[in-house]
Amino acid sequence: MASTIGASELYRQINAGAVPEILDLRNRDEAASAPVAGRRPVDVRNVPVYVVMDDLDAEAERVRDGAVVVCGQGNGSELVVEELAARGRHTRSLHGGTDSWARLLVAVEVPGPPGELRTWQFQRPAKGCLSYVVGVPGESCLVVDPSRHHAPYLELAAEHGMSVAHVVETHVHADHVSGGPLLAQRLGASYHLPPEDAGGTSPYSSRALRDGEELDLGSATVRVVSLHLPGHTPGSVALVVGERLVLVGDTVFVRGVGRPDLTGHADELARDLFRSLHERLALLDPTTWLAPAHWSSPGEFDGLGLVRTTLREAFDTELLRDKPVEAFVEEVLASLPPAPAEYDTIRLVNSGLRSLPEEALDLLDVGMNRCAG
Repeated sequence: MASTIGASELYRQINAGAVPEILDLRNRDEAASAPVAGRRPVDVRNVPVYVVMDDLDAEAERVRDGAVVVCGQGNGSELVVEELAARGRHTRSLHGGTDSWARLLVAVEVPGPPGELRTWQFQRPAKGCLSYVVGVPGESCLVVDPSRHHAPYLELAAEHGMSVAHVVETHVHADHVSGGPLLAQRLGASYHLPPEDAGGTSPYSSRALRDGEELDLGSATVRVVSLHLPGHTPGSVALVVGERLVLVGDTVFVRGVGRPDLTGHADELARDLFRSLHERLALLDPTTWLAPAHWSSPGEFDGLGLVRTTLREAFDTELLRDKPVEAFVEEVLASLPPAPAEYDTIRLVNSGLRSLPEEALDLLDVGMNRCAG
């Protein structure tokens, strides 16, 4: 029987530097668009399965002991691991393949000031997506920018005795299929989707957050305040948690800002983004932590394994430091790579304006995000 490793354990071992190599058996396009990666760099070799099977003896000479072999569903990788074991090499197959990797969500608690309010950052390594749970143990919580895979949010809420009162989208996402509408419907929670991002209306039962609105999570002194930050999209909002943490969606990242071209009117939205950054976010305390909805590279993680930056650090970058609006717009628009073709479809799905079967949603929900400008 082939030696296997689960997705969560693989992520842990990559982050600990304990994976000597990943042997990716998928075709080159799949491997390039949806890499298996964590917080630390790991050597990856992409060799299609038919090439490996054609010369197993040669592969047994090349592969490193302890390497992890991956494929789509795990069947091909298990066969390769068994063949390599017969040739004296110890490797491991990713159980469930990259399908299981695509569903992986890892919760890391965000340190906060003393008090009842707690925040967890959920990392989805297959896409570089970040979602959040903010709540008061023993009372209620909200889920921000959830993926389609609900179980980890529900397990954490149950562990801390919290009911989910709100599901919030910071914007209508273009890079991944949201799990927000189904999660809110399943739990009877309030769903909040910016209507400006959905063409002004949406078939989902949702309520837009007003700028400055407070969401009560149970204790009289605990509030989460919304903040309208148009730019990446017309309706983008951030959530101010406590006094020193802002969940900023795709407005600004550890490195870079949200691309303003995914909903059209790129020049106009780039100007909105400049104003949101300099006239709204910049007014906060410079020690405030900004926690985004994405990461793009391992260097964006801090020493606690979180993707976040301070307001001071964000505004100390060349892009945001003392730059007139015209120069900012020109630089942002000039840096934009082509948007993936499927992003328009994903936005329609997340707006509730298009319905697709589960198989089609699975295909749309593959690959790292490309939301940075």
